[in-house]
Amino acid sequence: MKRKLLLLPFFLMAVGLLAVPPKKNGGSVEDYDYEYETDYEVGTDTVEKDTTKGTSHWSIALEAGFNRFDGDIKEEYNSVVPTSQTKFMFGGALEYNIAPAWSIGLDYRYLPLAAKHEGKKGLIISDFKSTMHSVDFFTAFNLVRAFLPRTKSKWGVWTQFGLGHAWYSSKYRTDRAGTGVVNGYKQLYTDFNDTISDGRVMYYPISLLIEYNFTKSLALGLRAQMRTFNNDYVERRIDKGVTNDRLQFATLQLRWKFNAHNNDHLRNYVEPELVQQPVIDIPDYTPRLDDLERRVKRMEDILCPDGPDDDGDGVPNCRDQEPETPAGNQVDFWGRTIGKVTAQKMVDEEAFIYFDFDKTGLDYEANKAIAICARKMTADPELLVEVRGFTDNMGTTDYNARLSQRRADVVKSELIKKYGISADRIIANGKGKYNPEDKTMPFRPYRTCVLFYNK
Repeated sequence: MKRKLLLLPFFLMAVGLLAVPPKKNGGSVEDYDYEYETDYEVGTDTVEKDTTKGTSHWSIALEAGFNRFDGDIKEEYNSVVPTSQTKFMFGGALEYNIAPAWSIGLDYRYLPLAAKHEGKKGLIISDFKSTMHSVDFFTAFNLVRAFLPRTKSKWGVWTQFGLGHAWYSSKYRTDRAGTGVVNGYKQLYTDFNDTISDGRVMYYPISLLIEYNFTKSLALGLRAQMRTFNNDYVERRIDKGVTNDRLQFATLQLRWKFNAHNNDHLRNYVEPELVQQPVIDIPDYTPRLDDLERRVKRMEDILCPDGPDDDGDGVPNCRDQEPETPAGNQVDFWGRTIGKVTAQKMVDEEAFIYFDFDKTGLDYEANKAIAICARKMTADPELLVEVRGFTDNMGTTDYNARLSQRRADVVKSELIKKYGISADRIIANGKGKYNPEDKTMPFRPYRTCVLFYNK
């Protein structure tokens, strides 16, 4: 029997581990929106959404009821039946939920105890009275939630076990004090009166609690507990061969769950149902990737960033559409002249600011060019700059005229706000489409702002 009792804590601990909800992705599962083409095979997979983030864990319980002491005062020797008197008791507990079905806590209880054995003609064989205070640490498991984690029932069945310490004062009285004889039998009962004011005893509580949650914050429960003391002398009597003293009680309990109304409480947590998420079965795209690689290779051949540059305009011969550009001329991506340096007009090497399609945002290279412009204008207070905005050939003429002006305005605003250049020294001029007649490459090289300096 003792071996079976020793295995009980390990069984209940296993139940507690079953009660801990599994965590996914740090305790929560994100929702995703999927877009898929017609050649995708879309299925479903079971994904468990589970999160207890933001829930409360603490609760407090108050309880009151009646106890009965079970010691060595019992019926013997043709005497009047002994009585373990029922006494009113009360107490409370502070509890912390580790999981919806697993908690730990600290109990306190005030326990008056009494037992009496009278012989014939009112002879007091044993009369025991005690006032006991007890504190114990416990762990508890909700069997309903442990085995049915998705149930929405308001009922809970909690098992509890722990370890406690009690201190008490007691009085023991007998009418055979000092005689060594009780009802004619020697050394079978304590034959002296005794009083103790500093009694100490350890105990092992095992409880069953049936609880009903009638609101998110309040629960009402009925508890039954048996506790076994670690000695056989609480009531000052010892009978050899008899188990240690015990105590049973039944109480009515009222529990308050902190902050349950606002954040919900882990004790109320219901594991969510499984949800179906789309699973995309992506086919083999190796042929498409190979084709893309070939297309990129052809594009690299067209762009040819490296190679000889006979006219020295910064554009390699393989891409230069004006192979004999006069020295000092500013050219575009294809090596075509866009302006000449004269006594009144200068074009800087870092004068090009590129934009993404239909965008006015400035990237790293654009900010670098604007910073060079700001340093140049700060160094020469007489220098003026014209910011000419351009677009590619996509879209209408009117729309691109407005887009090119917005691009020029963005560069001007950056020079004024970030670098403190006077607005009077900057002209923002939207030119619309860079070359409306060119249909061969209406892409990034035309989406620019070009900086022209003048004195």
